[in-house]
Amino acid sequence: MIIAIEKGLEMLKQQLEDRGYKCFYIGEDGIADAIIYKDKDNHPYFQVNNSPQYTSVNNRNTGASGALLINAENKTIDEIIDILNRRTYSPLF
Repeated sequence: MIIAIEKGLEMLKQQLEDRGYKCFYIGEDGIADAIIYKDKDNHPYFQVNNSPQYTSVNNRNTGASGALLINAENKTIDEIIDILNRRTYSPLF
């Protein structure tokens, strides 16, 4: 799983990398399965998976797009990993 992380969450990025996740900072060119941010007012996540090259290739080959958004505020690393593993904030049923 590839994760885009907002700058300022360096400690979280390191913890995820230590557990085997591939991470890059929001604003760097990359395609992410999940986006972790903290600054709700800045909306930095719009920059991820938004390049024309990604959009045209992804839609043509798989028909799927998008990434899981996770607000890191008041969440532990274990809670974030649980969200990543389930790909949702809470169980559906």
